[in-house]
Parts: sequence; C-alpha cells; structure tokens
Amino acid sequence: SFGGAVSYAATDKLLLHTPSLLSASASLPSLTRYGHVNQRKSDPLLISCHAYSNSGYDRPRVPMMKDLHSVEEVIVTAYEHLDVMSRSNIGALWTRIVQLISQRQPRQRGESNVGEISFEDMEYMLYTIFDDTTDGIEECNVRELTTIILGMAKVVKKLQQQGNRRGEDSSRVILRRLLLNKEKKPNRDLLKFLANASMKSLDQFDARSLSNLAYAYALIGYVPEFDDGSDLFDIVAMKAGIGKEFNEQDISNMVWAYATVSKPHTDLFEAMGDQVVASRHLNEFKPQALSNIVWAYATAGINHPKLFEAVANHIAQSDSLDRFNPQDLSSTVWAYATVQVSHPKLFQKVTKAAAQRNEECNSQDVANLLWAYATMGIIDKQLFESFVPT
Repeated sequence: SFGGAVSYAATDKLLLHTPSLLSASASLPSLTRYGHVNQRKSDPLLISCHAYSNSGYDRPRVPMMKDLHSVEEVIVTAYEHLDVMSRSNIGALWTRIVQLISQRQPRQRGESNVGEISFEDMEYMLYTIFDDTTDGIEECNVRELTTIILGMAKVVKKLQQQGNRRGEDSSRVILRRLLLNKEKKPNRDLLKFLANASMKSLDQFDARSLSNLAYAYALIGYVPEFDDGSDLFDIVAMKAGIGKEFNEQDISNMVWAYATVSKPHTDLFEAMGDQVVASRHLNEFKPQALSNIVWAYATAGINHPKLFEAVANHIAQSDSLDRFNPQDLSSTVWAYATVQVSHPKLFQKVTKAAAQRNEECNSQDVANLLWAYATMGIIDKQLFESFVPT
C-alpha cells in the first residue's frame, strides 16, 4: 500500500449490510460487498456487483463518471461498481475527481444522489478504489495507464494549490493522505511505482501518451530516477525522437514539461521545433499552445531560430489577437526578449492587443510585458501609458 493506505485482510465471507448509499430515487438495487474486509464493530457500507450473480439481476452498466456531480457521488458509484469497472472506467474516475475538486465549493448535498457518509465509510471506499487502481495497473493499456497517472498528478497539484481548508470534506482529507506525504509533497513511492509500470510498456507509447506522461510528472515537479542512473525524462526523450508525429497540444505539453523540470534535452527540443516549423497551418495551434512553446524554449535556454520566426510571423500576420489572453501575450514577448530575438511586427501587434485589454492584465502580466519591451530596447508610448500610471 502507498501513503499509509490501509491493507484490509481478505475473507471469503459474504457480508450483508444496509442498503445502497445511493438514494431511494436511484434505479440501482441494493448491493453487498465481500473480499478485502476489515472486521470491526461498525463495518462501513460494503457494496459490490458480486451480489448480482446469485440474485437474478443482470450485471449493471457502469454509470458515466462525467454525469456525476460530486466527489462523494463518484466514489460511491465507483465502489458499488468496482467489480465490473474496466481500467478505462478507472481512468475516467480519476479524471472526474480532478474536475470536481477544482470547483471552488462542493455542490449542495441535495444536487447529488448520495446521502450522508461517515468519514470511516468514505475512507474505506476510497482506500479500496485506490488499491484497485494500483493493483490493476499492469492490466492497463497505454492510454489507460497515462490517463490514470495524469489524473492522479492533477489531483495532487490541485490539492497542493488548495491547501488544507477548515471544514474540508472527508474525500479531500483522505485523498491528501493517499497522494501526499506529511510535508504535503507528492507521494513518491506511489509515483515511482507508476513510473516503473510505464517503463515496462514504453515501447508501445504513442506521441500523445509520451507527452501526457512527461506532462504529468512535470506538473508535480517530480523526476523519477531509476537504478541505472537514468530518469523518466531521459528515457521519454529518447522514445519521442523515434519517428513519432506530435500534434500541437502534444508538442506544447512536451516542451513545457521538460522546461519546467529543467531538462533541456537539445535533440528533443530540436525535433519538436522542427515539427512546428513543418506545420502548414499554425492557426490550428491554440494561443496558449504557441505561448507555452516559445516560453519553454526560452526557459530552457534553447533558441530555435526557425521556430521563433514562424511563430512570430504567424502572430504578426493574424487578423486579430482576440483569442490570446493577457498571459499568452505577456509570456510570448517575454520569451522573445529572453532569447533576444527581435521581431518588431510581433511586438507592435502585441502592444495594440495588450493595451486594449489592460484591465484584464494582472501584475505578473504587466511586469512581463514591460520587462520584455525594456529588454529589447523598444520604447512604446502606447504600451507604457496603458500600464504605467502618470
């Protein structure tokens, strides 16, 4: 087990307990759970699809995780259907948890099919789901594996950003125990385990899966190291250069990841840059992707002249920069100033767009904009008057 997860002793005894946690309005019959049970005076509600085999009911379909409205509802639903959930379903579970814990406030209890759940019951269910996730890792195909890893990484990142909150619901408290250590850092034993699982099937990874794997570990700032002295990013960089075609989002995620963990693999950046330059339609790249790409090259200290020229020409020739938010604009000119690439038409275009949206810029956006223009020796009256109070 990882991060203090409870290891429950197995038993062959079928335990019958109270009805399903889902409300009476739900269409599912009540279920029972056996196996991985820790006997105690007040057992949690134990639910499973095993009961269907002897009851005449058809085995249920797993509900769509995207249709559930709270972390609690996701956990209860997954626990009830755990024995019929595929690895793809497990990946969808972690993806949905990310989406729901990103909400500022949990939805009201009345909007969910879940009634009151004790901390003990929630802990048991989450630990069981967690153990099922890790126990089934070797059964995952490449897409399922990276979906689970990315989902867990995003949960870790979100929990770190949110910090401990007074009155926090039990699911978040338990997720912290599972995925973070006492110092609120990522659970490295778990992440190393997942990294080792990835290495076993890395030859099967396509461009999207390689990109997502690197992005997941960079998101939480962890570079798994292996016994031979290599690390996950070294190995992924080698695999990425073997005849794989990356789309715009994959390229953005990949170079952002390597820049974020300070792993400037020159060959990787050269190959990714060449793919951007070879793209005939840079308008297929979202503004954030373009911004992240040039930011990554500048942060890694790598100047790919053809890449910077192609991106600058594309932005300068665009009819409008309305799709660029202030962070996209400021990060882009920051990158050009950092690598000392001059492109007057790009800076003129950004000046106009930024000045029109000055009220949307935060202090970091303003700082990056002004620093970039000053560093490049560009005195732009319109820009400075928009952001510098007189």
